[in-house]
Amino acid sequence: MNVTSSHNRFETLDRRLSMQAFGETFIDALPRHIANLRVPDRALSDDVRRGPLFTQIEGTSALQSALREVLHHAVTQEAQSFAERAMEVFLQKKELDVGVLKFFNGWHETHKTTSLVSARIIMRLAADALSVPGRQQPTYLTALAHMHEVAKDDFGLGHPGHDGMYGYLTAAFGAHHWADAQYSVDACVDFSAFLHDIGIAHHKAAMESPAHRQSIMDAMMVSVASELWNGREYNFLAQYMEEKLVSFAPGLAHDAGRLRYAKAYVLGHAGDVENRHGLHALAAAQVYGRAVGAEFSIDRLKKVLLEYTRRVGEAWRGLQAALLCGQ
Repeated sequence: MNVTSSHNRFETLDRRLSMQAFGETFIDALPRHIANLRVPDRALSDDVRRGPLFTQIEGTSALQSALREVLHHAVTQEAQSFAERAMEVFLQKKELDVGVLKFFNGWHETHKTTSLVSARIIMRLAADALSVPGRQQPTYLTALAHMHEVAKDDFGLGHPGHDGMYGYLTAAFGAHHWADAQYSVDACVDFSAFLHDIGIAHHKAAMESPAHRQSIMDAMMVSVASELWNGREYNFLAQYMEEKLVSFAPGLAHDAGRLRYAKAYVLGHAGDVENRHGLHALAAAQVYGRAVGAEFSIDRLKKVLLEYTRRVGEAWRGLQAALLCGQ
């Protein structure tokens, strides 16, 4: 690989597909994605296997319209601009500095939805399952199964998982001390605090109270927002990740194993992976609503999506400032 030409491409980013373009592509294909979505089959014994559970997401056309409205909203446009500009600054870095260390620290904070929100939903649903009336349990457990599909990849069932892959990426950049407190980014810490609050909201409220039910629905919607945002973010960066790694650490070009592990964090989340997680969270929210008699509101979904996007945009603005501080 010609490292000089790679640098030139990063400086001009002339091959870039925007986050907006990735979002448009996903929304256009939403009916197909929903039709293909399922909870996988499961071996029950050596001779018996439960078949896959096909997803029933209702109101596909209305969801398409809502997602397109959110994607084109000024809040989303601004947030994506913050994120793309920050990633462009990162791609132009030619050596390790304080800005790169701050980037890895802050970026990690923005990707805590699985642990701070989705996993807590799973815990809360599992704890409450004992008290769900028998007639509601099959539907309720289906919601829980969908949330498992949201979280399982990031927790590393069958592979190193989210944080394991992150270590290979940061090591490739020589950013071994990225987790040190001195490299924290205030805007990103604030964002993860927002996620924490979403994950625990009204967790002690009575199961049948409106506050409890809405807090679960809102948390599921935040999971939707996070996964769909991540789908655009990772796909944007994946276009340049291998070239960036090799331009930063030329030795990786001759070490296929190290290169594969180094790029696995970004490429493993690219493609349709995050979008699929988002649709499972969406299915969980609808199924949970049916199980407990709570309304799944498209207007509420749009509000939650925009609030998440506004906050993650502020985090990315902080990341850009952090990257620039090292120059």
